[in-house]
Amino acid sequence: KQWYQRRVAITAGNKEGSSEESLEKRCAEACKKRMTQKAISPLGVKGSLEDPAARMAHVYLHFIKNAYLVNSVLSDAYAACTHIPSGTTVFNEVMKAIDWGRLSVFSLGGGPGDDILGVLMFLHRHGFNAKVSGAVADKCGAWEKTMNSIFKSLNSTQGADVKIEKDKLTQQQVYLQNLWRRLDGGIKYHKSDIRAPAYFLQPYSAEAMALAQADIILLPFVVSAIKDNEDCSAALQNVLENMKPGALLIYIDTAKSGCTETINELAYWCGLRRIFFLTEMTFDLPKYEKKEYLERYSKEFEADSVRSAKVASIVFKRPSAACEFERKGRMSDRERKNIQQAQTRLRKKNPSFRFFAPS
Repeated sequence: KQWYQRRVAITAGNKEGSSEESLEKRCAEACKKRMTQKAISPLGVKGSLEDPAARMAHVYLHFIKNAYLVNSVLSDAYAACTHIPSGTTVFNEVMKAIDWGRLSVFSLGGGPGDDILGVLMFLHRHGFNAKVSGAVADKCGAWEKTMNSIFKSLNSTQGADVKIEKDKLTQQQVYLQNLWRRLDGGIKYHKSDIRAPAYFLQPYSAEAMALAQADIILLPFVVSAIKDNEDCSAALQNVLENMKPGALLIYIDTAKSGCTETINELAYWCGLRRIFFLTEMTFDLPKYEKKEYLERYSKEFEADSVRSAKVASIVFKRPSAACEFERKGRMSDRERKNIQQAQTRLRKKNPSFRFFAPS
């Protein structure tokens, strides 16, 4: 909400918009179009996202939900792939990176970086103190300015027009600031289009280097957005083949997109191992993210931000030469509690769900 208010004022005061009122009217029109298209990913949006109103409408509709969704999928996958009594986990290479204090994340088609925020939320949820080096590859170059503005606003003592003393921060502002502190030098943006495989991930290009170094690669609603492209499989194969050993691929897409089989087949032929899979996951925002927080905008735009989704979620891992399931360091009480809660939730939804257990 704070970012949205500042962004409207800033955009209205420069060349991007003639006035605050006209910008909000354009945002309202863009919201109606987005709701009609039901586009969850920026890649699936018809029309130009160079218009700030279109980008702000997408952020209003999907940003919060997408961030919580990535957090939820990562938390459930980590719980399903971790054996508490022995302290072993299939996430062992990622946990090594976290223990070393630095985690590299690459988002493909992530637009405003909502999925990277979801990774920060996952780390905070389990009490991990690693710094995150984030990178986003997206076709629309205008997302870089929007993304930087959003993540800058997480720091309440610096992002606001008037600095707030640390002892006067609200609980929500403290939480957002803790997420911001986990970023290592912000998020790097790479303008590139996965739908043009002849130019995408060229050897030694900036985005290819970022992908090759990533511990976690995020594919948020990308496959359904490019599935009609004749070079879709070649582009995705290029991504999977450039993953380093031990890296995780987080695939999230609409349950009815029909893309689950495509990503499964490509992952198999590229040598990836599927470690977590939910064919249909019904996700709802937590109750403490109250609808009333954005009530003003829901009235002006005549559209509510999206609070639920039915998705298919899969986590793949590139096998490494090292021991597949090695003993992890001592587990904190906070981490153990979150894993137990996630395992209970998964078992309740699906009693036959199989959890990882070392042989």
